[in-house]
Amino acid sequence: MSRSKVINCLDIGTSKITTLICSPPTDGDKINVIAVATAPALGFRKGQVVDLELATHSITQSVESAERMAGFQISEVVVCLAAPHFESMNSRGVVAITQPQSEIKSADIQRAIEASRAIALPTGKEIIHSIPRFYIVDGQEGVTDPIGMSSNRLEVESHLILASTPGLKNINKCLDEVGLHPLSITFSGLTASDLVLTQTEKELGVVLVDIGGQITTINVFFEGSPIYTSVIPVGGTNVTNDLAIGLRLSIDEAEKIKTRLQIITEKQNFADETSLEDFGITGDSNRKISIQTAINGIIKPRLEELFSLIATELENSGLAGKTPAGMVITGGGSQTIQTKETATRLIPLPVRFSSPPPIGGLIEEVSQPGYTSTIGLAKYFLGQKITSSTKRTPAKISFNGIFGRFKSLIEPFLP
Repeated sequence: MSRSKVINCLDIGTSKITTLICSPPTDGDKINVIAVATAPALGFRKGQVVDLELATHSITQSVESAERMAGFQISEVVVCLAAPHFESMNSRGVVAITQPQSEIKSADIQRAIEASRAIALPTGKEIIHSIPRFYIVDGQEGVTDPIGMSSNRLEVESHLILASTPGLKNINKCLDEVGLHPLSITFSGLTASDLVLTQTEKELGVVLVDIGGQITTINVFFEGSPIYTSVIPVGGTNVTNDLAIGLRLSIDEAEKIKTRLQIITEKQNFADETSLEDFGITGDSNRKISIQTAINGIIKPRLEELFSLIATELENSGLAGKTPAGMVITGGGSQTIQTKETATRLIPLPVRFSSPPPIGGLIEEVSQPGYTSTIGLAKYFLGQKITSSTKRTPAKISFNGIFGRFKSLIEPFLP
C-alpha cells in the first residue's frame, strides 16, 4: 500500500497520547488499523502543555512506538485535542450574490461563511472550526444546500469553535520538535460525534458527552448540526484520585480498583457488608472498606458533581428541552461504575453508551470507548469535513525535530 494513502492520527488526550496509523476503506470495507500506540500524557494538564520538553517526549514516545509497529516513519499527522479553553458561539454572515438573480455558487457560500467568521473574538482566541448550520436564501430559512438556487441575498448561520492561540502554538511547537507537520487540528468532541451519533439523532437533537481523563466535552446537535460546544474540567481521573485518597492507595492501584469494581458488580450481586478485601482488593491495612462504601461514599459523589455540571451547562445554553434523542455517553471515563444511574437520575433524558463501531486490523487495541475520538478522527478526516485554521502547506523539514528524534534514539546507549 502506498504510504500517501495512509492516515496518521494523533489524539492528544488528557491522560494518554494515542497515535493511530490506518488505511482508508476500499469498496465499502472498514477502516483498517495498521498500528496503534499510546503513551502517558506527561507534560500536559487538562489538555494543555505545562512542560514543553516533557510533552514533546510524550508525543515522541507514542509516535515512535506506532512507527515501529507499522514498519515505517511518518511526517504528517491529523491532530485532535480538547482543553478547557475551547468554547463556541453561533454567528451569521450575509453576502449579496455577485450577479443578482443568478445561481448561487460554491464561491458565494465560501464568502458567506467567511462573513460569519468576521466577529470580535475574545483576547487570545482564534477560530479553529466554522461549521455551517443552515442557510437563508432571500429570507427563506432552513436551506441545507443552496448551490444552484436563484437568489439576491445569501445568509448562513455558522457554529464557531474557538481555542486559545497560545495553547495551539504550544501544541504546534511540540509537533515541530518531534518532526511532525499537522495537516489539521480538530476539536476531539467533533471527531467523536462523527463516529457514534446517527443522522437521525443529530436531526432530532442530541447531547454527546465524552468523558476523558481530566476533562469532559459536551456537544449538542440540533437540526443536523452542532449548536453548542463546551468543556468541563472534570473527568474520570478525578474519580481515580478520590479512590486513591479514600483507600490510601497509589494512583495505579486505584485505577485498577475502579475498573475491577465495574466488572464485579456486572457479574454478581453482593451484600451491603461485602468488603473490597473479599474480592482480593486491599487498601489501608487498618480498615475494612465495603464495596458499597467505595461506590456510594467515594465514586458516586464525584459522578454527581460531573453530571450536575453537565446539567447546568445544558440549562445555561437554553437547549435543555431541545434534545429528544437523549444523551450519548462515550470516552474512557464512561466505563466507571454508576455512570448510567447517576446520569439518568440527574438529567431527565434517555441515556445511551457508545463505543467505536467495528473496524479492521488491530481490533482489540481500539475497541474500547477510550478510543472513540481517535477512530473518529480518521473518519472525520476521510469525510473531508475538517475546517481548520491550520493551513495545508507542504511539509517542511524540521531540523529541530530530526535532531530531537535522533537524540531520543541514541540516548539510551550513551554512558
